[in-house]
Amino acid sequence: MNLKIMKAPYLAVMEWEVEEGKLDEAAKIWTNSKVSKFFENSVLYKGLTKNSLVVLYEVTNFSVIQQFVESDEFKHFVKAQAKYMQSDFHQSIVGLVEDVIRRKQLIPKTKYMQLRSIEVPLSDIDSYLEWRKRRIFEFVKRNDKVTSFLAFHSVFSTVPGVLFVTEFEGNPDEYRASFLTDEYKQIIKEAGHDHIKSGEQGLQTFEYEKVE
Repeated sequence: MNLKIMKAPYLAVMEWEVEEGKLDEAAKIWTNSKVSKFFENSVLYKGLTKNSLVVLYEVTNFSVIQQFVESDEFKHFVKAQAKYMQSDFHQSIVGLVEDVIRRKQLIPKTKYMQLRSIEVPLSDIDSYLEWRKRRIFEFVKRNDKVTSFLAFHSVFSTVPGVLFVTEFEGNPDEYRASFLTDEYKQIIKEAGHDHIKSGEQGLQTFEYEKVE
């Protein structure tokens, strides 16, 4: 199997759904809490098309996660956040596989970012990895709307499989439109038919805005 997940640091992703109209209030609970200072490299984003918040942080040692979830600061955060939550926490630890368009750190830092996730059966992973180099990655490298593009794979996750974390700065509608070309539509069809476990509907794509 040719899937090579790099060693630490890893990227942790924690996302939860929030009551409609309460995103900003819920976000302030994180930014004003001591728990937000727990990690050296962390960032909070809010969904553009769904009512969710997502925290991304870098992990160099798994013991840090244990300290985080067992800390009084995290318990106080959860207690304050719970009244706004429309879901439980969805949490993932993913490892870097390829930096298609490089950035200095694993976490995104731009005003906007996008998360794309799919599950690929491991029996097909070698074929998928070869295909995406030729099709997805080459398309992304030519797309001037993309600031950076990193490909990850799950280590521990409630959403197993591939995760693409993309930075972009411009208008979100223009960014989305850059992936609506005939070429990319064909790429999506190929992915759904040949590689994604649940077909095209198995592709989850969402954009987010950074919370300052």
